Amino acid sequence: MRKISQFLYVNLVKPILFLFPADDVHEFFLHMGNRFGKYLFVKKFFKKIWSYDDKILEQNICNLNFKNPIGLSAGFDYNADLVEILPSIGFGFYSIGTLTYESYAGNPVPMLSRLPRSRSLLVNKGFKNKGVKNVLVNLSNQTHKTPKGISIGATNKPYPNFDSMLKDLVAGFQDAENFKNFDYYELNISCPNLLNIQNLKEQIASPTGLKQALELLEDLDLKRPVFIKMPLEISLNETKELMDVANDFSFIRGLIFSNLVKDRTNKAFNADEIKKAGKGNFSGKPVEEKSNSVLHYAYKIYNKRFILVGVGGVFTAEDAYKKILLGASLVQLITGMVFMGPQQIGLINKELAKLLRRDGYVNVQDAIGALT
Repeated sequence: MRKISQFLYVNLVKPILFLFPADDVHEFFLHMGNRFGKYLFVKKFFKKIWSYDDKILEQNICNLNFKNPIGLSAGFDYNADLVEILPSIGFGFYSIGTLTYESYAGNPVPMLSRLPRSRSLLVNKGFKNKGVKNVLVNLSNQTHKTPKGISIGATNKPYPNFDSMLKDLVAGFQDAENFKNFDYYELNISCPNLLNIQNLKEQIASPTGLKQALELLEDLDLKRPVFIKMPLEISLNETKELMDVANDFSFIRGLIFSNLVKDRTNKAFNADEIKKAGKGNFSGKPVEEKSNSVLHYAYKIYNKRFILVGVGGVFTAEDAYKKILLGASLVQLITGMVFMGPQQIGLINKELAKLLRRDGYVNVQDAIGALT
């Protein structure tokens, strides 16, 4: 049924959807996913035809049980509209947000557009969300135990100085600590689509700025593990400097590699598409090569210290498997689902289990970092 669903989505549904603005289609799926999640029989139906379970994919990480290593990255479900339906599709975990202390209506439309031949999405949402408090209320009536996290960043607004931005960031975490209905945090220091952040004297994605932020968060005595979503288009030395800072804070349990790219000379782009691309930054295949390289680098240095999460360019089981072999314990995606369909999550898990058995692994954990 997954293969049939894939054929129908790729050859019939997607061509129709891609006739409409990406922002409208995204909002439509958030609305429909929210409605579907209210009905048990719909969730059972999707789970039966799309989801895939296999013991070889199960892990316990940070005292959380992951049925499989494939998760939804932050950026798709930014207001927790899909919390009831995502596990039925087959995700082993998912991240909500990015959330901020104050709400933000989003950057001017279009916030999303597609580059089909490049297998990429152009993203310019700028942390669109209803605010930490308002969103977390949506999680209060959840009925499943799939690990879920919230990504938190600074509210997208002008700041007079770096300290005021840090104050806003910390306030978001303080609000979140009043809720018990999620399992981990992501600290997003890497979004390139924010207002006036380059005008500040300090940046949170610098060693000094990150240290200041983590010192303030450490004082909160956060009750859940924190993963840092790392910037991608920096040098390996700069990446190591940020990892070295994170290493000094025990509440930082993992690193996520990585966020969007803005380099329009990336060889993964189709030349005609990139010439016409509007404002924003890019997901999907243009992220993959650099993301995998930095992931591998991080694993070689800090595999005994940090749990690593691989993001960028995951369309197939082979894509996910490569990230695992390079050092990822978990893998996240968005663009692959948009281009291939919601059934792709179950297909990736099923094929991933086959790949693991083909190579003689008893559990997915045995394959982590095998290419190092």
